Amino acid sequence: MIGNPARPTSDPTRRRLVLQTAARLLRHYGPMKTTIADIAREAGIGVGSVYLEFCSKDDIVEALSSDGYARVVAAMRAALGADGPFADRLRAMLDARFAVFFQLSDEGAHAADLLHCERSAVQRIHKRFLEEQAALVTAFLADAHRSGEFAVDDPGTAADALLTAYETLTPPFLYARCRTSAGARHQSLHALVLRGLLRRG
Repeated sequence: MIGNPARPTSDPTRRRLVLQTAARLLRHYGPMKTTIADIAREAGIGVGSVYLEFCSKDDIVEALSSDGYARVVAAMRAALGADGPFADRLRAMLDARFAVFFQLSDEGAHAADLLHCERSAVQRIHKRFLEEQAALVTAFLADAHRSGEFAVDDPGTAADALLTAYETLTPPFLYARCRTSAGARHQSLHALVLRGLLRRG
């Protein structure tokens, strides 16, 4: 995933400091209550120095949201790229996605706000994630069909149906459920969905 590019006056060390500090504050207090001044004070730099790295607080939120979703996609890619039957790899990918979403939400009281909230910056990254996820799963299903393990005549439509089935187990719906009930639902979906992809006979 591509976040906000560094600005011409950017300093990598200062940019990293701003992002690390902002991540702590935003995950603890949330985007609404955290200001650029808060970030600068906590980082021990001037407000102007923050603006040398980012145009606005939304730019910082977008970069952190992008980092979070990049972790989800990396886990998905790793699971799909492993050795083994396609069904096992798909299940591992869905499990990895589920696990990383909860890991991210555990990083602070408002950590989930960096994955899904009303801020346009987060919504932009979420939309980009959905597109990247769809492309990833479509390509995987096409490979599984060519291998003869899955029966998937239209990988794009199948990927859309598959991801729609699991949509309630992604932000924001995922965080409305307790982890135990969400985990049980996740396993039930596996039993219903993954068997339907396998080639019969």
